[in-house]
Amino acid sequence: ALGASAEEWAIDAWMRLPLIACASSFVGTLMNKHAKTPKITGYLLTGVAFGRHGLGALSAAGSRRLWLVDNGCLACIGVAAGSEVVLSEVRKTLRVTMVTIASVACCCWCATFGAFDAIFAQRVEFLQGLTERHVAAVGSLLGTLSLARSPASAMAVINECEASGPYCAHILSTTVLKDVLVVALFAINVELVALSGLDFHNIISDAATMALGGEIASNTTRDVGASAAARRLLVNLKPATQWETSHPITKLLQPIVRVIGAAIAGIIAGVLLGRLLKPTSLAARWKNIRVGCIVCGAAAIFVSSEHLGLEPLLVCVAAGLTAANRKHTNGAHEREELHAAIAIVTPAVNLLFFTLAGASLRLENVYNSIVIAVGLVIVRLLGLYCATAISARILKAPAVSDITGERRKNIEWMGHVTQAGVALGLSRTVAARFPYWGPAFSTLAVSVIVINLFIGPVLFRASIELMNESHSTLNAALERIVATPKRAVEAPATGSPSL
Repeated sequence: ALGASAEEWAIDAWMRLPLIACASSFVGTLMNKHAKTPKITGYLLTGVAFGRHGLGALSAAGSRRLWLVDNGCLACIGVAAGSEVVLSEVRKTLRVTMVTIASVACCCWCATFGAFDAIFAQRVEFLQGLTERHVAAVGSLLGTLSLARSPASAMAVINECEASGPYCAHILSTTVLKDVLVVALFAINVELVALSGLDFHNIISDAATMALGGEIASNTTRDVGASAAARRLLVNLKPATQWETSHPITKLLQPIVRVIGAAIAGIIAGVLLGRLLKPTSLAARWKNIRVGCIVCGAAAIFVSSEHLGLEPLLVCVAAGLTAANRKHTNGAHEREELHAAIAIVTPAVNLLFFTLAGASLRLENVYNSIVIAVGLVIVRLLGLYCATAISARILKAPAVSDITGERRKNIEWMGHVTQAGVALGLSRTVAARFPYWGPAFSTLAVSVIVINLFIGPVLFRASIELMNESHSTLNAALERIVATPKRAVEAPATGSPSL
């Protein structure tokens, strides 16, 4: 028993998780208090410290044994993102929101894809020796991922600043609706990459064929093991081979059909989830039971979607959107109950999800990709600046503020920077879908997301203050307005020239 490996003790990771979560919570709170960083940044760093490159308390095998926790957190993040979309509110500013989303999508995707294809791809290790088509596939995923934002972090900054006003409302509605669209677009993008025959199958199939030939030439244990691995490789490559020989219309429709199927499944799941929120339901009588039922229901939706071959995060987003926008007598009450339940579980979900995400990081790849990540962040910031300038011109925004009389500055881009839960969830779905190069891609994506996570909340807070929509700046503005008449009255008495 003393010589048993860590993999033989499935309960070991579950016993360590509560202790690691407590340490992660302490570090996150400490960094938020003294360094003014988001708590989830501390969770990520704690996960790295306890991961395989640190203390080793959460090894790669241990993290895999916690798949239920990871999937449950992803499910709650998806449902929370979908529930933030209130269709009645979106309709009021639909044109402004859609113009902003379209501008950000075009500029950020083109900037990220173009920069990666022209500059950064040659520095990516797992793309060395591959074709331009492979580079384009990875670049398209990074471009789509650059569109993601974080509704949770946006709400956290707005609540922290006690902010309110048209700018905050616009940023929040754009953020939430864009994330719903990004999940759908990313699902289509992943399906296209998976079925396009570009999952490095040419290189892998050559190795697999050689391994299969080795089985015929020799019956040694080593050859048998190699041939078994080759069979697994060829089984995984079967969809790519079928894709190459399929009809062009099938190639075009298959990813779209899968996304539509995920949306339909999400609507059905949302209706079922909404029934748990009805005042007459058994779960509604006790608050804790209701929250537990919602979490378990979201996790069941996620796992079931995976087994059915659907995009699980998209299904959960559609479920949250449906549950929060059911139109009947108790619809508003159900939405409030769903938001209340999500508010209760969100701190724990963020704690567990980001800690496990940090533990799963491959630091050697992060070190190799840090220069690329910084470059992609800068390119994305430039894309956001151009996008908001273009959308302001299209919407014919006034050049001078009606409130302050000052010339308007392009600061809206500062509200679109932060990335967190949804982006990390999408990057990790790539790691699960493409086991040969997905983890390396996920590490590069997480490096970009973490940098945006550091700078995003600071920029958003600064933009709110510049727009005079935070509680502190509103009070200061009111004080200036009240003090101005007094100074005008006192000026003649002191001998100052009147204006």
